[in-house]
Amino acid sequence: MPARLLEVWAKLASGAPTPEACLINFYDANAKMGLHRDRDEQDLSAPVVSVSLGDSALFRIGGLRRSDPSRSFRLESGDAMIFGGPARLAFHGVDRIITGASTLLPQGGRINLTLRRATRASV
Repeated sequence: MPARLLEVWAKLASGAPTPEACLINFYDANAKMGLHRDRDEQDLSAPVVSVSLGDSALFRIGGLRRSDPSRSFRLESGDAMIFGGPARLAFHGVDRIITGASTLLPQGGRINLTLRRATRASV
């Protein structure tokens, strides 16, 4: 894992076991992602850290049930957020991509890096 991503993890998830994986998603101008939860890891007490690069996204987050109220806000290039504690299993998704919001990617689009611990940390 690149040192810079480990630095982001250490800053946002201080004290959490080191991430084992980085999921990379690319979103083009028409991309969306419906409400979902990240719950495939063995240890759900470990946080998930998300880093946004490129075009902005209108991001939606709700509660622990899909039917809970949700709200949307804009994630800009360089924004990072952590899903930990009670929010670890919150439903979330991407309503839309805001094209032209960044010049980071020459062809446009958004990259999301999601750092996570896949297995239980040994004690």
